[in-house]
Amino acid sequence: MRGLALNLLLAVTWALFAGQVAVRELLVGFLVGFGILALFPRALGSAGYVRRSLATLRFTGFFLKELSLANVQVALLALHPRPPLNPMIVAYPMRLEGETAQTLLAAAITLMPGTVAMGFDDERRVLYAHAIGLPGAAEARDSIRRVEDALLPVLTRRAPPEVHP
Repeated sequence: MRGLALNLLLAVTWALFAGQVAVRELLVGFLVGFGILALFPRALGSAGYVRRSLATLRFTGFFLKELSLANVQVALLALHPRPPLNPMIVAYPMRLEGETAQTLLAAAITLMPGTVAMGFDDERRVLYAHAIGLPGAAEARDSIRRVEDALLPVLTRRAPPEVHP
């Protein structure tokens, strides 16, 4: 039995031992089960599940922080009488592979104000994006790279590469 299924089984077992199958008991059981899976990853075969679950939590926090900052930046641009928009289209060579991962990257940068994913090249190796409010193309690529860096641990089964394009 792997990761999530084992965690759910531990949550239900906890609730049954508690004598009450309620949302609170299932949630506590899920957290206790996750702690057990994190303490004994080799014995339970849950290392990948724990790593990706924690990476998902980190990405969620990162995304909410970046989304808030981008909203403030766009709001400040809107308040200027002559905002320094500096619109540009950048080509970003992606490290993510697979349509789902690449689409998730495009959706994540599009949700942030100031950037819009426009599409991919024919080989799906390069993402084209429109950006405003940044000094240059290098800064736009860096902002996309930060999102991709946060997504890599969530979407890859092994440790992400450390080389940045």
